Amino acid sequence: MNYCNDIGTCTQGRDCPIRKQRAKETDDAYMSGGWGKVADPYDDITSTFKALLAVIAVTAALTLLAFFIWGK
Repeated sequence: MNYCNDIGTCTQGRDCPIRKQRAKETDDAYMSGGWGKVADPYDDITSTFKALLAVIAVTAALTLLAFFIWGK
C-alpha cells in the first residue's frame, strides 16, 4: 500500500504508518543515547572565554603596533 504521493508527501496525515515508524526510530535512538552525549556547557563557556581573550589580545597588539608605526 502506498502512503505517500508522487513527491513523497504523506497522504495519511498524523496516522501515517511511515511517519509513526520514523518517530519510533528517532525516539529509540534518543533514549538509547545513539545521538551521542550532550556537551558540557562549562566547556563551551571556557572555550568561548579563551577565544574572546585571544581576540582581545590580538586587537590590542595590532592597536599598539599601529600607534608605534604611525605614532601620535
